[in-house]
Amino acid sequence: MLLSSVTITLVYWFIALWYHNKTTYSKDLVVFHQLFGHGDKWFDLYQYFYQFAITVLLFGGFPFLITKYYLKQDFSKFGLRLPFNKQALIICSVAYPIVIASTYLSSQDPLIISEYPLSKLIGTSWLVFILYQLAYFFYFAAYEIFFRGYLQFGLKSEQARVKELLFIILIQTVLTTLFHIGKPTPEIISAAVFGPVFGYVAFRYHSIWYGMIIHYAMNICIDLFSLHWLHLLPQKFF
Repeated sequence: MLLSSVTITLVYWFIALWYHNKTTYSKDLVVFHQLFGHGDKWFDLYQYFYQFAITVLLFGGFPFLITKYYLKQDFSKFGLRLPFNKQALIICSVAYPIVIASTYLSSQDPLIISEYPLSKLIGTSWLVFILYQLAYFFYFAAYEIFFRGYLQFGLKSEQARVKELLFIILIQTVLTTLFHIGKPTPEIISAAVFGPVFGYVAFRYHSIWYGMIIHYAMNICIDLFSLHWLHLLPQKFF
């Protein structure tokens, strides 16, 4: 499980996280532009739809195939079920205002503003913004399925004790933090802080989805607030 996770992550970095010409508010995905060239201004947005699609393929599709055809196990057992848990729902509802407040403050950091939203073109219209965020949802779902589902639950033994669970969460946190290398320093720190939190939540409630929704909400807020500080909020729907 660990070997396949590291391998998939390295392949993903090469085809979906390798940038060049990285300047303020603009960077190019190398493999995307090698495949499709350089088109009009919308290519800055298209490259991230490409990135999201690759994320779903490698972080969602490959683990599913490995689990079903090699491990011969039910993929839903890897934290993909959504059990109704009243306590978890209360925690999420309390967390949302905290998430909004913290992202509002962090979005004022120049490093965060330069990184998010990934494409400033989502400020062109609310329709573009919504379509982008919908695509972003699948990115985060695949991300959580891979790191907090496939990796975490895949390494967990049937009778796992506290020490084993803590060690697995540590492995997941190290990988997710390394995954953010190249991002703004505050984001790397956040990955190191929230890795154990989301890992614990996944094990505690036997589901990745509670942490995933909070993770997704954080990034929607970051995009929205960053556009606000850049004075790029959409002025029209279409």
